Amino acid sequence: MSRMQRMIAPALVAVMLTAACGGKSDEPVPAGDPDVSTTVTVDDDQESTAATTTVTIPEAATAIPDLQINLVEFGDAGFVQIVNNGGTDASLDGIILCQFPTYVDLGDVVEGGTIPAGGTVQIDAATMGGLNTTGGEAALYIAQDFTNPDAIFGFVQWGSGGARNEVAAAAGIWPAGASIEPDPAYNNIELFGDPADPESWS
Repeated sequence: MSRMQRMIAPALVAVMLTAACGGKSDEPVPAGDPDVSTTVTVDDDQESTAATTTVTIPEAATAIPDLQINLVEFGDAGFVQIVNNGGTDASLDGIILCQFPTYVDLGDVVEGGTIPAGGTVQIDAATMGGLNTTGGEAALYIAQDFTNPDAIFGFVQWGSGGARNEVAAAAGIWPAGASIEPDPAYNNIELFGDPADPESWS
């Protein structure tokens, strides 16, 4: 159980969409529809450790700058956690979470299609094609336009990484070629500062 999990009270929600994350081309290839689960959490007393990015968010993403990946738990029972740092509920309609070559439309997965103000949602490892300490990535997009820097607004890469580092670097939200080396003492990486700075992840 992660440090963040111990602070929140999860509630389970089932439904998902998995598909190929655009591959090297611009056309994603849909896959099947296995059952997957997500966890949505809200805690009015919880002080979020995540910070809104200090880099420029693409103009098309101005409606959702308060959504941020703030925790990745590794392993078969792992998940990518997204926090809403804003003061109002955040719509997930059309918001894509991607780890090459898999993506999930959060509006289809999360019950109600929103993350409440101060709340979090957890997208499990199976939905993301697995979350291994050896290498991976998680990217947030406003559209299924995976090679377009104007469509990406959140990114983290660890270990050997994935395929969207250059897109994130072009968007100004991640340093080119940068990757986090997970601390073997923990089974996760968690955000404690600027999400665009790999030094803020531990």
